[in-house]
Amino acid sequence: MAKIYPVCLVLMVILELVASQTLNDKCFSCIRQYKRTGMNKCRRNYRTDYCGRYVMTEAFWDACGRPGYGFERCANDNLCAEKCMQVYFTRYASRCAEHLNKEQYQLTCGDYIRMHNGGPDGCARESTEEAKNKVNYCMSN
Repeated sequence: MAKIYPVCLVLMVILELVASQTLNDKCFSCIRQYKRTGMNKCRRNYRTDYCGRYVMTEAFWDACGRPGYGFERCANDNLCAEKCMQVYFTRYASRCAEHLNKEQYQLTCGDYIRMHNGGPDGCARESTEEAKNKVNYCMSN
């Protein structure tokens, strides 16, 4: 049973490397452009608070492991928010890939914005297609 843990650890490292290659500075820049928020502050939309340039919700922050020194501080700090996003996307990449009939290494920045906007199953939601198209267009320029 103990031999399973090293294999799982290796797989997690590989998945992290795959995600980090796709989630580069250009990808994060395109996500920020799509989100169109120029300031690191918090706002309220309906009954949900969202913060920072990546329009992060507390539920998203919670799902990525609650890094940093609190939701607002992390969401308003680009480095913390990007680390949170990498963890979140790595955590749910297999679900996204399954919905799209892709391998995880084939996921694009546009696929990741679908998870960001639509949650863990965002890649299955038609409502996230527009975000994907805009981010993929940004990535091609």
